[in-house]
Amino acid sequence: MAETCLYEGEVVHRRLNPVRHVLRYRVFNLFADVDQLASTSKRLRLFSYNRINLFSIMDNNHGPGDGTPIRDHAWRLVREAGAGGDVKRIFMFCYPSVFGYVFNPLTVYYGFDAEDRPRLMIYEVNNTFGGRHSYVVPVGETLSQSAPKHFFVSPFNAVEGRYDFHFSAPGEKMALGVALTVNQRPILNAYVSGVRRPLDDRNLLRSFLGLPFLTFKVIGAIHLQALRLWWKGLRLKPRPEAPNHTVDILPEVSTKP
Repeated sequence: MAETCLYEGEVVHRRLNPVRHVLRYRVFNLFADVDQLASTSKRLRLFSYNRINLFSIMDNNHGPGDGTPIRDHAWRLVREAGAGGDVKRIFMFCYPSVFGYVFNPLTVYYGFDAEDRPRLMIYEVNNTFGGRHSYVVPVGETLSQSAPKHFFVSPFNAVEGRYDFHFSAPGEKMALGVALTVNQRPILNAYVSGVRRPLDDRNLLRSFLGLPFLTFKVIGAIHLQALRLWWKGLRLKPRPEAPNHTVDILPEVSTKP
């Protein structure tokens, strides 16, 4: 059964074309019921909702970024996707803020039915230019999905191609993969995996001591890897003008194995 927790694991990012490049680093993520963020905050000393603490989750770091409550935003997208009758609980998977700072390249919302089966996924993608785009994708017979890329993320990739998402239902372990393909040519893939830990103050402190200033490390790694890719010969793509927050609601479900 899905439950609010921490997942400790690693991220692996592989760029395959036109140059090869790999990075790997340890991370921990929060996996939380969006309807219980306030009550989770009340039972913990080191985690807060909409208030700076050692760790926190802030409404304005997600969704439209205007302070709309995360649960209201997530449930609205579920209803707009036509899954309001199937989805009974929504969990978010993300990096928490550390001392008020966070950058989440990807926040994933899992929509579960009454039997804890994934029925809808929301992939909330952020770029380092202040933009955010959400892909709302129903879950079909397999835990694989596809979506056309409609958002500028890496300055080395144009807005083209297709994302393929692969995931497992979070339990004692979790796994999530994203691959980008352009004209049948694999460009990059990223993978995060983790092992479940109870969300309590002891584990929050333990996670901080093991990976202090995680979110600063994430944004630092992004810029360092960008410099290395530039050194390997990749050049910047022009960044298109776009609204700060956009949404794709995809009606079709991929049935690829």
